[in-house]
Amino acid sequence: MEERSRILVPIRYAAWLSGDLGRRLERDLRHGLGGVPGLRVLRIAGGFLVEAEEDPGPLTAAVFHAVEVLQDGVRQAYPMLTHELGSLWEGTLQVVFPAGPRPVPA
Repeated sequence: MEERSRILVPIRYAAWLSGDLGRRLERDLRHGLGGVPGLRVLRIAGGFLVEAEEDPGPLTAAVFHAVEVLQDGVRQAYPMLTHELGSLWEGTLQVVFPAGPRPVPA
């Protein structure tokens, strides 16, 4: 595959991404996606950016599953924080498609 697929995982509140908690969540997400070829997980403002040498469809499915597992782990490990802030994410993933040549209208 020539292009790396990229998926943005928006996180509900920036507080989830800060400090040791943010580093732990990044590590846990990376671990949950361990079998994906060429994986790269970055913590960015407002969420995580997942890049991999994988087609967008299979990567989206893998990220969805990994974030669901991450969300369940957060609920168990941080019940009070989950109660106060709400869920880690709201079920939205954004696939970032590479900018390519645009078709010329006929």
